[in-house]
Amino acid sequence: MVHASPNHQAVVCNNCRYDANALAATHCEVCGQSLEVQDAATSSKPKRSILLGWLGIAALMLLGIGGGLWLWKHQDNVPKTASGLSAASDIQLYPSIREVQNVPTGIFNYGGAILFAPLAKYGMNDAIAQAHPEFRLRYTEPINNNPGSGTGIGMLMNSQLSFSQSGRPLKEAEYIQARNRGFKLEQVPVALDGVAFFTHPSLNITGLSLDQVQNIFRGKVTNWEQVGGPNVPIVPVSLEPKLTSTIQVLFEGLEGATLRSEAVIVRDYTAAIRTVSETPGAISYASAPSVMGQQTIHILALAKTDSNQYVQVSTKGNQINAEALRDGTYPFTRRLFVIIRRDGTLDEKAGVAYVNFLLSADGQKIIEKSGFVPIR
Repeated sequence: MVHASPNHQAVVCNNCRYDANALAATHCEVCGQSLEVQDAATSSKPKRSILLGWLGIAALMLLGIGGGLWLWKHQDNVPKTASGLSAASDIQLYPSIREVQNVPTGIFNYGGAILFAPLAKYGMNDAIAQAHPEFRLRYTEPINNNPGSGTGIGMLMNSQLSFSQSGRPLKEAEYIQARNRGFKLEQVPVALDGVAFFTHPSLNITGLSLDQVQNIFRGKVTNWEQVGGPNVPIVPVSLEPKLTSTIQVLFEGLEGATLRSEAVIVRDYTAAIRTVSETPGAISYASAPSVMGQQTIHILALAKTDSNQYVQVSTKGNQINAEALRDGTYPFTRRLFVIIRRDGTLDEKAGVAYVNFLLSADGQKIIEKSGFVPIR
């Protein structure tokens, strides 16, 4: 917190003792109490003048017993969610899934990014069910659309999900849309993921730089011969770019960049793997845990833009290259988020509980087992 210097006139709030309100302020910047009323009721001096002695008293209060009261009042004015809890106070790092508190009872829908699928495969849902049988999860797909980060966030907005999973951060437009509907969205990172690019196994390509990958999916590079491969046309295979996060992140910062119109659009990573394995010249992408160990495709090493310093997303033992993801030497990593709808309902409580499950020591071990990189 910034405090007024001894030579700077400012208005002290009589309610919370904040001593750096601007001279022209009508309400306290911290607690929102009216400064006009306080001046009139407590001071016979000019309305916008503060004595140095008063600042000294305020400083002593901060350093002494009064400081505890001041800090308590300041904490009480931290913005609250609709449920009465601050966003920081209900997200905790528990030693185990079983020790997570305030777990609601009921059946809770979740969905969104398909890249979270390995969590269920490697036992996350089972561990939650065993520790908290009253908390039941149900994966929910969109009725007339494909699953993805954007779809999940939209379903959460429309109260179709209790919380959603996302491979990208929230967009400003989504924050605004939620605010206009009378609630807030909160994103909580739970893991790191590497995006893997893979080709038909017949292609003798060691790796690609990130700008080459961008140009392939934009349609600026259309033959493998242009990037040191054989004279074979390139067939980009992609999930629907409006619904999933990878293409959006890949093209971030490239003004006007769009997916090549001839790209083959598939529903999910399973379809992408199958299509690439059956199509000479094809290239696609997936969350690394979804493709590691696959024998029908060839996973490319990836280098930073304008570089040939290729880095593998996985090790020889088909384990995630965690060190390269942590230190950023693998050039296409992303954080995975759980999106909570802060609206004071049971769904909000379910979202908070799910985040706490994943961030617990137990949950982070399952995340690592699933092929992602834990963040704690």
